[in-house]
Amino acid sequence: MSQAETPQTASASREHVIAVVGAGPRGTSFLERLLAHLDHVPDPVPQMRIVVLDPAAHGPGRVWDPEQSPLYLMNTPASYPTAAPAGETRQELAASAISLSFARWRRTRLGKLDDADYPTRADYGRYLTELHEDAVALLGARDGVEVEARRVQVTRLHRYDDKGQDGEGQDGAARSSRLGSAPCPYRLTCDDGAVLAADAVVLALGHVPARLSDSGQHLAEVAGDLGLHYSPPAIPTDVDVDSIPEGETVLVRGMGLNFFDLMIQLSAGRGGRFRHLPENPPGRRLEYHRSGGEPHLVAGARRGAPYRAKTTAAGFVPAGIRLVHFTDEAVEGAERRHDLLDFAAHLWPLVHRDVLCTYYRTLAAVHPELFPAGPDAFLVSFDELLADPGVGEQVLAVQGQHLLHEHAPDVLWFDIRSLGRPFDDLVFDSADHHRDHMLAYLEDDATTSAAGAASPVKMAIGALHAARMELKALISEGRVSTDSQVAEIEGWFEPLVEGLASGPPLQRIEELAALTRAGVVDFLGPDPVFDVDREARAFTAESPWVATEPVRAHRLVEAMMPANRVQMSCSPLVAGLLEDGLARPKEVVDVSGTARAGKGFDVTETPHRLIDAEGTPLEGVYVLGLQLSSVQWGTAIAAESGGDPRSGARTLADADAAAGSILQSALGG
Repeated sequence: MSQAETPQTASASREHVIAVVGAGPRGTSFLERLLAHLDHVPDPVPQMRIVVLDPAAHGPGRVWDPEQSPLYLMNTPASYPTAAPAGETRQELAASAISLSFARWRRTRLGKLDDADYPTRADYGRYLTELHEDAVALLGARDGVEVEARRVQVTRLHRYDDKGQDGEGQDGAARSSRLGSAPCPYRLTCDDGAVLAADAVVLALGHVPARLSDSGQHLAEVAGDLGLHYSPPAIPTDVDVDSIPEGETVLVRGMGLNFFDLMIQLSAGRGGRFRHLPENPPGRRLEYHRSGGEPHLVAGARRGAPYRAKTTAAGFVPAGIRLVHFTDEAVEGAERRHDLLDFAAHLWPLVHRDVLCTYYRTLAAVHPELFPAGPDAFLVSFDELLADPGVGEQVLAVQGQHLLHEHAPDVLWFDIRSLGRPFDDLVFDSADHHRDHMLAYLEDDATTSAAGAASPVKMAIGALHAARMELKALISEGRVSTDSQVAEIEGWFEPLVEGLASGPPLQRIEELAALTRAGVVDFLGPDPVFDVDREARAFTAESPWVATEPVRAHRLVEAMMPANRVQMSCSPLVAGLLEDGLARPKEVVDVSGTARAGKGFDVTETPHRLIDAEGTPLEGVYVLGLQLSSVQWGTAIAAESGGDPRSGARTLADADAAAGSILQSALGG
């Protein structure tokens, strides 16, 4: 192929050219879905050339690199993720010849039969590599289909007019009207200088670099001035952990999943050893032995605590969880009465009732002795209270406490919101006092996780998680008001459910507790303030809730992913799409009626085609994954094996819709 390819030369070959930009999980799913659709097309199939473009390894991408440290674990059990339809998903999305879940691949390729364990990310990368290679091989084996792989970065996407010229600067309506008849209406410029003309473009970009926040930018600039070391948000495999010296104090901002990756790589990854003590209670079952190569990590986050560990109860949503209030019937009834759903007014009351119902039913089953006259009378009265739609959250709490005082006087009211900020209103008179409290918190979290389905707290969180999965479908279908998404879901519900239900496996909490006892990890406290002391030539961090001197360090690591906002993207492609007017952020309106740019691109309904700056959908340009964050929630997670395409397997449904639409266009439909 020539270095520069024009629409005319592509048209002369009568090929339908499909550019897949991004060859990670979503790009791979698109190829597998295209293969499945071709299985139902009678020969001869249309002449197609599929060009897959990604500078990272094709299949795993950067995040799932098979060569990454084996210490990095997935935060879902092996039974959960898939990049191809499996189980009940196949009832709606037809399987291809290569459709198999990660769990099945692990059993057949690695002989690992425990689907409840938490695999390495490298193993998931190997699964994606094989799935991608198989999809490419079977697509390329078809008459009339050619697949080409390029390890390049796409830096620009342009439209052509009907004369085969770059359409920049022309009137948008006139330009769009000619795209239907123009051959290969899109041109992609790559960082190696090549230019590709394409009929269809699939944007499966995944995580892309982003500009720093104001705080991060300030810290980075001062670090440059003072010779300090600042590590910006990044995917874990991009963090230069080898450059961090042993024994040095390192400030860490963020205590989510990236924090656990950093923690384990700078401890076990430096030669330290965890000794297993099975006779000890949960939270104390590991003892850490230093190698001497570890730095001293001092971590902080707004909530003051790390993400909670996942339960050991079976299932991604624990088996036995049943939503009895947040049901399709209840949601449809609210829609009939109110048209558009508001999260705070119509949905959260249902979710909250299922959380409370699950908590107290589990408590009654596990500890009936807490109810002197038996739990049955309480549960009947409590169900009646929960069934009353006229009782708001605050009244529900008061009346619920009255019922507890009558039937179970030693049982406290369960406040799911308080779990998100476990140290609210607690003041610590020293760093040691705070460390002791943190250890007690970690040990309690480990105990409740180890209890599995016998833990009222973890089962209540499981109900919250189950409700989140249903809420994702409602948001994707456009049934929840935008202002309540911005104010309520993004404002407080998303951080709450992420911190409670999206945490690491229990192993990581056990390891963190052991590292804390060994003095490798310490904590700042809630609401930490990260700053710079120019006179001391150091970063500083302190919590207003802990009475101790600020921690000073010459290194600060942001333990988080780059911001997933298209307007903050440093990707030349994403920035260029916005600059050239080929894309715009989806506009969202907050509760005050103020319009602002949302996180993701503005797109059509499924299949999600890009909408340009003038509001015109781009025929043939499809968006998959993270850049759909303004119309979907939870775009970073993999598809659920056997999941409903409306919710858990939404990423597969999106890829399937794009593949079907592109194939229909290639067939002249």
